[in-house]
Amino acid sequence: MGLVLPPFPDAETVVMALLEPLASTVTATPATLVPPLIRVNRVGGSDDGITDHPRMEIACYGQDREQAWQLAEQCRQAILGSPRTVAHGVLIDNARTDNPPTQTPYAHTEDIRRVLGYFRLSWRRPRATS
Repeated sequence: MGLVLPPFPDAETVVMALLEPLASTVTATPATLVPPLIRVNRVGGSDDGITDHPRMEIACYGQDREQAWQLAEQCRQAILGSPRTVAHGVLIDNARTDNPPTQTPYAHTEDIRRVLGYFRLSWRRPRATS
């Protein structure tokens, strides 16, 4: 049997920690949504055995168009500025925009707006301690 390596960090937990200073973060949209709110989901990516490259969907919910767009841009800048920083104990090596923030329909009884952006980050697997 080959060497069993430690698992990669949970991408959603890492990105939630990175964005938490901007607004509340979740991995599932709650039934009762109170903006501002950031939903974080891993939607793909790859790894090379050493470095994980998660593709992340960031959904920003705002009480109106302006709030949703401002939050989406704050998230984009936080992600793009994250290389060489630590979030949830993980050193982020690289970050880039895959698809810039775009307003998308959100079926809701109130005028809550949603802006989605897709980003790719990179970080290494933790070292084995034994």
